[in-house]
Amino acid sequence: MSAREEILGKIGAQETVKHPEAFQGASSDFDFKASLEVVGARVVSPEELEVLFPGRRRFDKTMDGLSLADVEVLEIDGEFGVAENGAIWLTEEAMPHRVAPFICQHLVINVSEIVPTMHAAYERLGGVNSGFGLFLAGPSKTADIEQSLVIGAHGARSLTVVIRI
Repeated sequence: MSAREEILGKIGAQETVKHPEAFQGASSDFDFKASLEVVGARVVSPEELEVLFPGRRRFDKTMDGLSLADVEVLEIDGEFGVAENGAIWLTEEAMPHRVAPFICQHLVINVSEIVPTMHAAYERLGGVNSGFGLFLAGPSKTADIEQSLVIGAHGARSLTVVIRI
């Protein structure tokens, strides 16, 4: 018997493992604001936003993402937030360009709906027809450069979230 046949024979002899049934999460009682703060985002009221970024503006759709390279503050609308981990679902329809949340210096996202978990988020997404979408959680950060935390290395240096519910 070859090694291949021996391995396949052992695999075939294994008992069938039953599926663990539907996922039952430990809790759906998460605090969206606390989760955002853990990932390095700041949560503010609409009034506080006016004080922090009085000169911010929204940008029109562009085919050239590099035209946004000098954007200091970008404000966009998130489709919904996830309380479990502070992630926000963004689609290209809400952005001037796919690169927008990564090329600006400071990102402001308005959120008007919050779901409790990522399981609920994927249920909420259902049959999304967007050509591009992502979950964004916090400002850009990395610690792979000499094991020192660097904020803004690969994207926005800050994330400010306005919960408009």
